[in-house]
Amino acid sequence: MTTTNQLFTVFLAFSLFACNQENQKSDPISSIEFNTPNDFVLEEIYHPSNSEQGSWVALAQGQNNTIYACDQYGKLYQFKTPKKDKVLSAKDVIPLDVEIGEAHGLLWAFNSLYVAVNKNWDDDIPDNHENGSGIYRITDTDNDGEVDTVKMLLKLEGSGEHGPHSFALSPDGKEIYFIAGNHTLIPESLKENSRIPTNWGEDNLFPPYLDARGHANDIKAPGGWIMKFNADGSNFELISAGFRNPFDMAFNADGELFAYDSDMEWDIGMPWYRPTRICHVTSGSDFGWRTGSGKWPAYYPDNLPAIHNLEQGSPTAVLSTTQLNLPHKYQNGLLVMDWSFGTVYYIDLIPNGSSYKAEREEFLSGTPLPLTDMIAGNDGNIYFATGGRRLDSRVYRLRYTGPENTTASEKNIEVSKERNLRKQLEEYHTTVSGKGTELAWTHLADQDKFIRYASRLVLEHQPVANWLQKYKKETHSRKIIESSIALNHQANTDIQSIILNKLLQIPFNTLDESMKIDLLRTYSLNFIRMGMPANLDKQKIIKKLNPIFPAKESAINKELAQILLYLDTDNIVERLVEQLEYHTEQKTVTEGVEMLSEETTLRSEKYGPLIREVIAKMPPSEAIYYGMLLSNAKNGWNEDLRKRYFLWYFDVLGSKGGMSFKAYMENVRQRSLTHVPENKRDYFQEISGVYSPASAITDVPQPFGPGKKYTGENLRTIVWGGLDNYKGNIKAGKRAFASATCILCHRMRGEGGAAGPDLTQAHTKFSTYDLMFSILSPNDQISDQYANTLFHLQDDNKIAGRVKFETKDSITVMPNPFNESYTVRIAKKSITKKELSPISPMPPALLNRLNEQEVVDLFAYIIAGGAENHELYSNKE
Repeated sequence: MTTTNQLFTVFLAFSLFACNQENQKSDPISSIEFNTPNDFVLEEIYHPSNSEQGSWVALAQGQNNTIYACDQYGKLYQFKTPKKDKVLSAKDVIPLDVEIGEAHGLLWAFNSLYVAVNKNWDDDIPDNHENGSGIYRITDTDNDGEVDTVKMLLKLEGSGEHGPHSFALSPDGKEIYFIAGNHTLIPESLKENSRIPTNWGEDNLFPPYLDARGHANDIKAPGGWIMKFNADGSNFELISAGFRNPFDMAFNADGELFAYDSDMEWDIGMPWYRPTRICHVTSGSDFGWRTGSGKWPAYYPDNLPAIHNLEQGSPTAVLSTTQLNLPHKYQNGLLVMDWSFGTVYYIDLIPNGSSYKAEREEFLSGTPLPLTDMIAGNDGNIYFATGGRRLDSRVYRLRYTGPENTTASEKNIEVSKERNLRKQLEEYHTTVSGKGTELAWTHLADQDKFIRYASRLVLEHQPVANWLQKYKKETHSRKIIESSIALNHQANTDIQSIILNKLLQIPFNTLDESMKIDLLRTYSLNFIRMGMPANLDKQKIIKKLNPIFPAKESAINKELAQILLYLDTDNIVERLVEQLEYHTEQKTVTEGVEMLSEETTLRSEKYGPLIREVIAKMPPSEAIYYGMLLSNAKNGWNEDLRKRYFLWYFDVLGSKGGMSFKAYMENVRQRSLTHVPENKRDYFQEISGVYSPASAITDVPQPFGPGKKYTGENLRTIVWGGLDNYKGNIKAGKRAFASATCILCHRMRGEGGAAGPDLTQAHTKFSTYDLMFSILSPNDQISDQYANTLFHLQDDNKIAGRVKFETKDSITVMPNPFNESYTVRIAKKSITKKELSPISPMPPALLNRLNEQEVVDLFAYIIAGGAENHELYSNKE
């Protein structure tokens, strides 16, 4: 690690929120501690929150040292970069005189400011009277040096934290790239001009489990996406998809594009969990995000893997280092920001065939430091902002002052032959060409996965008739597999048997592990797209694959298991139960799921051990895979197998799992019970245990009290007075967390409910003021990730809740956050309007049941992140 313990302490200022907002005082708990690299100087140049200019999430470098910025929920601003050792005042920061704002992304290009607005469209207001989500261009029409005219280039449907995000200028300066999260619908105009074949699907052999609390349940393939367009808003073209929620992207010195995708933290410990990751964005790439448990493993041949996993976090900005005044070791990589853990990482990109592999190091960090965006200034320095979700917002400049030469090094003149080949293939992702087909066929068996992927996509953009005869004559195993995937995507049942017989010609035991996985995935895709094969083909496949199961390799074993179950193979249920019991006993962790390494744990004392502790409490994820797979088994059961299986549920649901695991597993158990004869369901439900969040209320300790009606003013006095020379202990904090009912909806160090955000790391992202305000007045700021949906009904009634699932005719919602099993079905024809509820699922006045000491104990516990060795508990007389 190249950072030192050079500490910068910046005391946050906050407004007393109850009565006297002008009386500003400092928060002694919320100092920011920075860890910066050697020979760098960090300067705070502006404090937007102090000037009531909101919480900044987007920056852009304009002309003449002008920087543009945007408040997440407010206006656009501009200012001139201050000279060295100078700071900005409020009069230096000028709001733009345009009716547009609430942007997640800004870009200055083509003498214009491009703005990615992230804002719900109001159905009651004509589009030409509002500026909702979309891509806008602001120009200077009167040539007075100030942008003044707004034009919408593309309307977008989607908003919130997974909505429209950021821009990047192409390396040749001729096009603009744009990135959006998975709650942003792909416009029809993009589907008409797409490098990704638009016959995408969920492509899971069995129906996936949707998030138990309704997150992204109605979001289907292909998830988050990237496109490009011309300066005037013409020639929109879809480039890549299959992301969850990448906030930003950047081109490296080779002109290759990279995005930083987010994880789904509620899935930590589940077999499908994927950490935050750096993706090399190539033409037509799909990175396999699918909703709920349907996410594709990175090893599937029909998606591309990340070039680097970064474990847990909340990705925000990505910045290429090519335009920065940095030592040579940093000049051909990326800087990426994590909002949750307040960390900037340097990603060193190392050529690897036609793609890259990557190594990383911590570059800069702070606590609390909710990092939102960073840019390269015209002066070669790094400018970055903090804020988001109305948190305290600041702007910093980071300058290198060391002795090393910062002159841009010569670009590596050794051009990658593999990269050139991949790019040559990618030219045929938009055209029909016999030459392209021949080139693609030649390289279908290339050892480079990115080249194989690009070759297959060439075939998918050509008429099948142009290469079907070539396919029928092919004898090379790898080429048969890749071209079969391309044919499977066409979903032509007339050639299903032809494809399966080609696959059956491949000698399985002669293949390496990678090809075995690819072959098995190709079988599955055939069934997914074309249905159950004819009985003769089915029996041939069973005869070939059944003797191989169980295999030694985890991935092969799982792919074999689901195929054999799908084909209703004899004795498969018994063998799956054996796998379930074996991996439960061995506590096997799913392969390929990157979590914090021991080395990283040692480098990050604040975060690494905590996450590892949470993971250690979870049940074995490999066993969960087989438990979930068995929930789809209708046949092959006997009394003994069912008893062994349902007793496993009792054990697994009694353990301490991850964020959503208990609610997920309850849904799995419910599906399993549908395959049990009705006269025996009560018995197997009883022996498996019934998980009900509502039942947890009876176990919550009652407050000591007596409580009182707390206000902002007296709560501030109580909290800061009590935390000064605090005498409490962790046991009192745990009790207060439970008796205030926080534990029913929030997790702390792996324990608690899952209806709201995990609070273990809350102290690293939020000041004491922010935490206090959120508890006192939860309706003032509601993250759309946790907000209820409000449904307006024809009878003038309203109902709010989390969407659990949706059918063609109805929507089922969970109105009560304390009872996820209580649901209400709403007929779609009765709904007149739906919107995010302005009422938080978190009730107000939760503190009013506690006495003053309990309130202090609660805040100490949250600030300590539930850690017994925190200084609040260790600094005692």
